[in-house]
Amino acid sequence: MAAATLAALLHDLTCLRQALEREDFGAAGEMLAGYELHLRQFIETFSLTAPQLVLRGLLQLQNILQLDHGQAPGGSA
Repeated sequence: MAAATLAALLHDLTCLRQALEREDFGAAGEMLAGYELHLRQFIETFSLTAPQLVLRGLLQLQNILQLDHGQAPGGSA
């Protein structure tokens, strides 16, 4: 299996965000599982060579996604 790329991880996060915006939680769960797998592959493959800024950027994107959708359903946006 080919190693996950940064572009694939960013694509996964974008698709996850879109599913959450549509409130398609079943698809979002599947996308999250795929993202976690790809992230694990990326870290295992590139952890020694990946710039810290790249990894920090991914973490920031994850945090933004969590903050955007961390409220309970029906909460104020």
